[in-house]
Amino acid sequence: MLGTMLRGVGRVQLVLAALALAVLFCEPTARRYGDRIQVALPLIAWGCAALNRSGPEYFARFVTMMTVLHGTKHGLGDAPINRRPSGGTEGFPSGHTAAAAFGASALVHDCIAASPGAKAVVVIAAAYVGGSRIEAGAHNIWQVLAGGLLGWGADRVLRRDHRLRARIAARALVLRGHGLRVLRRIRAASLRGLAAAVAMAAALWAGTARAEIELSLYGGVQTAPHSTIRHPTLGNDFVQWQGDSFAMPPYYGLRATWWRNARFGYGVEFNHAKVYARDPLSHGYEKLEFTDGLNLVTLNVWRRWQGGRLTPYVGAGLGIAVPHVEVEPVGQVLTYGYQVTGPALQLVAGASLPLNGNWALFGEWKGTWSRHKADLDSGGTLSTEIITNALNIGVSYRF
Repeated sequence: MLGTMLRGVGRVQLVLAALALAVLFCEPTARRYGDRIQVALPLIAWGCAALNRSGPEYFARFVTMMTVLHGTKHGLGDAPINRRPSGGTEGFPSGHTAAAAFGASALVHDCIAASPGAKAVVVIAAAYVGGSRIEAGAHNIWQVLAGGLLGWGADRVLRRDHRLRARIAARALVLRGHGLRVLRRIRAASLRGLAAAVAMAAALWAGTARAEIELSLYGGVQTAPHSTIRHPTLGNDFVQWQGDSFAMPPYYGLRATWWRNARFGYGVEFNHAKVYARDPLSHGYEKLEFTDGLNLVTLNVWRRWQGGRLTPYVGAGLGIAVPHVEVEPVGQVLTYGYQVTGPALQLVAGASLPLNGNWALFGEWKGTWSRHKADLDSGGTLSTEIITNALNIGVSYRF
């Protein structure tokens, strides 16, 4: 029944509904709305890319953009263009605006191209993110414009079928010194060799076409034990964390898996875990939390055992942490915003129960580890390592 209902809803309606839900349950301030939208737009676009069977390529474009963005921030150092209006550095370009522009561009290009109204809503939402960063004093207009240009350009230029990407790839071959010889060998290749290559490509494509795709959504109860935090002026301290899984915004996760055969698969996942310091004032902080998410984005590998009513599975993932950092030492500046803070790992074990040919319920244990080195607006960095444990229940759709 649920599958029938979803098939009757178009992608445009799903995109707009997801965008509305992203801002429905959050504090009604311009900055908080902007924080949510800059996460929602690329996530919704990633879901659309997964439905189009281009999820891995989308993820690669996004990671490339984030690498360029943070490399630029770190490379500019204390240059005037890199200074934030409210103090601190690493302001050029705006990461929030880049993420929002990237997601909006992907949605307009791939998911809602036939709906001018939906495209207008998505573009306005991305522009709102940039405006919220200026209003909050986190960036100036030039940093926001640079972020928007980076996000839009990364989505468009890094596409597999973009002419500029093809030109860059061809130029790289020439610069390696062997490009011309490679081209001559290709021209001189025999018809038999070419036929073999075509046959191999067809076989690979057929294998991809037969792959089973599984989209999953889950929630659950998530906890976090203690860890040591390191602050440039407050020093090292031992902090007890709590998860508060059902407090807004709640704990949840999204996952896409490409099952290559009956046993093995791979995929990408977004895990919105969160932690609060139990008694921040006792450690010298007005606020010490990652409550809009530790936001772990991982590439996963999976192993399952089919054959019975239940299908057990295990998985492991490696990726990055993009937490919403909320750190305010007593008497100092509040650091408030998303940052890429370090690597992340996860381990998963669970079992799924099919409901019909497409839908399944699943339950699992998930453990994660992530290392965080967050830049503080007051200067210096706060670093820690966080472990989470969670019991999840979710639903999957396979096609």
